Amino acid sequence: MPTLRSLTQAELARRIGADKSYISRIERGLTVPTVATLYKIAAAMGMTVELRPI
Repeated sequence: MPTLRSLTQAELARRIGADKSYISRIERGLTVPTVATLYKIAAAMGMTVELRPI
């Protein structure tokens, strides 16, 4: 299954050092990634994360 920016779950998982099933669970809303994982995903996709106080 392709993800944003044409990365497959397998490729994204490889880039962040995680299991493909973990990426799948995130995409399906079954698990919430840690902030550290969000930063890894963003970096793997050539994006940045900006956290702001509410």
